[in-house]
Amino acid sequence: MELPQTVEELLLIQPNNVTFGQYSLTPVQENVLTLVIDAIQKHMTKHQELPRDLFNQPYVEIICDEARGENNKANVKKAVRDMYKKEFKFKWTHPKVHKAVETEGLLITTMHDLKETNKIIINFNPWAIPFLIYYGVGVGGTQFKKSIALSLRGEYPKRLYKMICRWKDKPTFEYPIQQLQIDLGLPEYSNAQLERAVLTPAVEKIKESGSEVWFEYELVCKNPIKGRKPKADTIIFKIKHRDPVKTGGVQYKNYSYVYTWMSFIWDNSKSSKAIDLTQRLAELGAIDDVYRRICYYDDQVTNGAKTKAHATNSIKKMLREEYNLE
Repeated sequence: MELPQTVEELLLIQPNNVTFGQYSLTPVQENVLTLVIDAIQKHMTKHQELPRDLFNQPYVEIICDEARGENNKANVKKAVRDMYKKEFKFKWTHPKVHKAVETEGLLITTMHDLKETNKIIINFNPWAIPFLIYYGVGVGGTQFKKSIALSLRGEYPKRLYKMICRWKDKPTFEYPIQQLQIDLGLPEYSNAQLERAVLTPAVEKIKESGSEVWFEYELVCKNPIKGRKPKADTIIFKIKHRDPVKTGGVQYKNYSYVYTWMSFIWDNSKSSKAIDLTQRLAELGAIDDVYRRICYYDDQVTNGAKTKAHATNSIKKMLREEYNLE
């Protein structure tokens, strides 16, 4: 049976200057940014051309369910409208005059509401493309799972998920507390507030998400001030993996396989149901069991014992009767 997406197609890469950028976005805005990066990446890899409008400007079609708009287009429109104020900035060298150039501008320029649908179209500044996708020399890239990035609840779990994905091949990485607060656009939190509002919820939500990588942390004092009581100034992120093989491990592959089948049954270009069901199965600890059952149905389709429609109905029945999901 030919499945609609491979694991590789479910992975995105964003530049580290975005991963560790100094900005604050709402959860819906962060998802819109992820979907824009997804569309540009597909265009640059010739997987799918970016469409252009009447004025030959590139645009991205956003499905409000996929942006986690909770079936309320007004929420997504408001989030995009507030993004008109979001700026980007990067430096580069002009190829002809060989001078350094610093470019800055607004990310989102225009929004079009496709009436009587759950879709909107947004135009983005073409000069934002190098900022959003270039991860070459001197920048580097962060590879993360699109489905996890979109489905995580909350602004800080989304940002921290992408940060730990950047360092998922390392056992630990250190982050100055003051720098993290600046990068996430946090108010002046005490360390206790930082743990309560940001770190602890992020650990719980990322761990429950089905992500192949999650984290634990420790607050330590790296730069004590003489004569003062030591105060933690650094976060040590301890990278954890669901499988000893790390990325590409069994849990990662099983989750991706189940999500791919959910996407085949419920078109993820039309709703977020595929993501939602897979996430719920991960929360129930049922991914491995469902994976084995779907493998059985897949084999039956391959052997001609079942049609694709029969396999789909069997999977729906299993989810409904055994996990109360439909």
